[in-house]
Amino acid sequence: SRLADKASMNDMLAQRLAKAWVMIGLGVQPERGRKILEESLSRFEGQLAELNELATDADVRRSLEQLGREWRDYRAALRAAPGRQRAQAVYDHSELTQEAAHRLTLAYEKTSRAPADRLVNIAGRQRMLSQRLAKFWLFQAWEVNTVAARMELNFARAEFASGMHQLYATAGTSPEIGRTVEQLDQDWIAYRNVLVEERDAASMRRAAPQVVELSERVLATAERLVTLYQSQDGVR
Repeated sequence: SRLADKASMNDMLAQRLAKAWVMIGLGVQPERGRKILEESLSRFEGQLAELNELATDADVRRSLEQLGREWRDYRAALRAAPGRQRAQAVYDHSELTQEAAHRLTLAYEKTSRAPADRLVNIAGRQRMLSQRLAKFWLFQAWEVNTVAARMELNFARAEFASGMHQLYATAGTSPEIGRTVEQLDQDWIAYRNVLVEERDAASMRRAAPQVVELSERVLATAERLVTLYQSQDGVR
């Protein structure tokens, strides 16, 4: 449903906000980072308010309350000037907020049975993973929580690859969807090739602008795919 997609969008934004905050702190395209941070804050708040207004299901309401609590703490951490001494708090709160947003997405999914919803969910998950991968890369480049960030990046990379297999299995539903799945895969291969190289923190910092650029490209293509799946099924 469209409400599930808004919850999934906040799942993505929880990762995107941390990515933008670290971009500013690391000095990687800091102006772009500020713009992404402000736009994402505004969008997260707006969607959370809209979801709160429309919630009727008990599980959805409980999940929304939990997300609201995590968001308040995360927003406070994001409002602090980006610096390494505050980076661990942003790392932790981005994870807690993402988990809460994902639980909310699952609560919405339980209330919906539209045939295309599963594909919308997979494409929406790819959208989130595009930002999660960049987030963990940038934390490693900043030498913050390095071991955990590397492990999580590897998990996210494996999940994205699995998602591509699932999307390819249904790419024949329309020519435009097929083309967009192929485009997402091409964008993913370019992104993955940068992410898999073993590097020290200094070389990760040098590659950070490229990682940011590729994460934006994958995000845009995944978003286009979500929209196509929604329009194909007339998602509510």
